[in-house]
Amino acid sequence: MTVSVYSREAIERIIAEGSFPDNTVVISFYDPAIKRIDKDYTHVDYSGVCKDVFYSELEDLDLEVLKRKGYTYDIYFPEADDMAMFIVKAHAYGKNIICQCEYGQSRSAGCAAAILEYFYHNGISIFTDYKYYPNQVVYHKVYDAIERQKRYFDNKFYFAADTDVVKKHIAQLHLSETLIADYKPENSHSVVDFKSEIKKQLSERNQLYCTSEEIIDALKKNKQPVYASFKASKLFYLYFGWNPDGVGTRFRYGCEEIPVYIYFNKYYFNNSEYRLSLYRRRTDENSGYRLGSRGHFKSLSFFGKLSWDSERKMIDAVPLIITNMA
Repeated sequence: MTVSVYSREAIERIIAEGSFPDNTVVISFYDPAIKRIDKDYTHVDYSGVCKDVFYSELEDLDLEVLKRKGYTYDIYFPEADDMAMFIVKAHAYGKNIICQCEYGQSRSAGCAAAILEYFYHNGISIFTDYKYYPNQVVYHKVYDAIERQKRYFDNKFYFAADTDVVKKHIAQLHLSETLIADYKPENSHSVVDFKSEIKKQLSERNQLYCTSEEIIDALKKNKQPVYASFKASKLFYLYFGWNPDGVGTRFRYGCEEIPVYIYFNKYYFNNSEYRLSLYRRRTDENSGYRLGSRGHFKSLSFFGKLSWDSERKMIDAVPLIITNMA
């Protein structure tokens, strides 16, 4: 994906020449301040050259000016999340992106820098180019929104424990119940947000383990369950009957390979408080999904509680939130 910055004058010249690039989407900023002066002012017309255009009517303000203009950081640029999803989809579908504003220096440059930084870690290339003066509020709001919307976009299938189950774990961890105030297992966005926040809080308290070595060392040393977050690929399925009841992976530890079993139906059958809640996300609605009934998952991002089973020399994983099941 290439990301380019254009002024109104430059992009209108390209449109007039008939040389608008293929496979490209546009983010077009235009200025309400000019609109107040010139009643005929409007955004650039891309109708003849591009169908995928995100228009944003946004004043070019820095952080110090926001309050003077009657804004706060939170209410300025309210369409940042919608723009971020537009960007995430463009990246997923292999599109190039043009960022355009009046002079091609501030809002469009800040937006382009955020895109480049998030996906390619080279947003600094915009900041160090003297022809640009990136709007840093736009940069930070777009970057944060991309990070959030990418998590939502990637989370097509997920597992979410019931609210009562999650509450018990919150109590065991001595975390505030306000953490799950907006948690709804059937709402994929709320599940992703909860997972992100609880991981953050546990990390700050050094109670979250993320690598196989950290996890196994903690389990063997403390002989107590731990909370962990990890990505697993090369999954194998666990069966008690015709249908799979869970998935497994393996942690490498020195010369050993230690199995990790993640059961879903185990708690459904053996403990009523762990009711199966596996959802398939379809736009804004969720429908039930039986594990493995429409093709096997090959990877996932796990968060939950892990225990060491010394008799079987394996790790038993209690899932609380599993996202990005693909």
